[in-house]
Parts: sequence; structure tokens; C-alpha cells
Amino acid sequence: MTVDLTGTVALVTGAGTGIGRALAVGLARCGSRVVVSYCHSRSEALETVALIQRAGGEAHPLAADVTQEDEVAALVDLTRKHYGSLDLLVANAGSPTALRSTAELPAGEWQAGLDLNLSSAFYCVKHGAPHLPDLKGRIIVTSSMAARTGGAPGMLAYAASKGAINTMIRSWAKEFASRGITVNALAPGIVWTRIHQEMTSPGDYQKLIARIPLGYDGTPEDMVGAVLLLASQEGRYITGQVIEVNGGIIMP
Repeated sequence: MTVDLTGTVALVTGAGTGIGRALAVGLARCGSRVVVSYCHSRSEALETVALIQRAGGEAHPLAADVTQEDEVAALVDLTRKHYGSLDLLVANAGSPTALRSTAELPAGEWQAGLDLNLSSAFYCVKHGAPHLPDLKGRIIVTSSMAARTGGAPGMLAYAASKGAINTMIRSWAKEFASRGITVNALAPGIVWTRIHQEMTSPGDYQKLIARIPLGYDGTPEDMVGAVLLLASQEGRYITGQVIEVNGGIIMP
């Protein structure tokens, strides 16, 4: 899929690996200059930048811990200093923390899960939205099917965060509508990323695939088309939506 994003600047958090990398590469392919934001995955982020540059695109890596508000504010400022503007904000960073039952979940890990998957999106929108252009600005936040299913046992903080994101998307869509800025969420289903590679046994993963009507799991690249539409002029009338990309495992 190709849309015209020529001249735009996109900031993608968590762009070193998985879905974030695929989104960064896809946006760059369509003409965006992309800031590849990362926290711990420096080598992977540099690989993302190299992929974009080899394909003729433009990308720049920037490190930030998006659970820290001051670092997010600095990330936005550095993006604008490097490329001169900010048009597309893709708040993608997030991941489940250790799987624990509610009774075994320490308060610190609960808060860490909320910070990584919820506060990070809030900070990105808080500091990014004021700099987006009226009428053409776009905000896309990565949610999850766990927002609706509750996720697997032990994923309470992750699922709760994603559920909150879906609600925040609707609130932000109303808040920024007067400026013509659209706000939407991408909710991936079963996608072969590091989350499942590290946290789901092969047997359990096959059971998940068996529930998908299309009969196979998704790839990070399968998430790109929806985001390109939301980022484009053609997607200007879509706002406040949670776009489910899941092979049919969950249907409205």
C-alpha cells in the first residue's frame, strides 16, 4: 500500500523492533522523514534506520525512555530541531511485563506496567499534539486486542492499560477535533513479535492461531496498511476509532 506522505515528519516510538519497525519503514516508504525512537534497543533501532536509508528513505534515531515525561518532552523537541516540524505521532512503545497473578503482583511492577503502556502514550500526546499542524496532524496509538479480551492470565497491567488507551483515544479525538487532528488506535491481534517469542509457549501459540478465522497469525508488516490509511489525507475523516487488525479473532 502506498499513500502520499511526502514532506511529513513522523515520530515513531518503540521503532527498533517488531510492529514499530514495520510502521517506521512503511511511513518512510511513503515519503515521511521518520524519527526512530528507542530506549534499550539501540542496535535494533540503527538497523531500522539502515533499512529505511537503503530503500532511499530518510530516518534519524533518537533515544528516550518514554515512561519519563521530561525525556518525552525532549524527544519531541529534538525531533522538531532535527527535521523542522512534526506531523505524525505514532505512540507505539509498550510491552507486557512479567506474568504474575494479581495476588503476586507487587505495586512497583503494577505501576511499571501502567507507565510503559499507558503513561508513555499520555506523555507523547501531551507533548507532541501542541506541535502538530492543524487539519493535517495525525495521532496513532498502538493498543491491543487485550483491551477487549483482558489478555492472558498475568497480563493485568498490560490489558488494563490498553483498555484505558481505547478510552483516551475517544477523548483525544473530541479534544483535538477543533484543530482537524485525527486520533486513532491500532489494535493488533496475534502477531509474531518479541512478546510472543519470549512469553508464549509454542503449544499455547498454536492454540491461539487455531482461534483465528483466517487460519494464520499476523506479521508486523500486516499492521502497516491500517496505519498508512490513518496517517494519510485519505484517512482524514477517520477519528476516535480503534482499528482491529487481527485476522478475525475478534469482530465488533
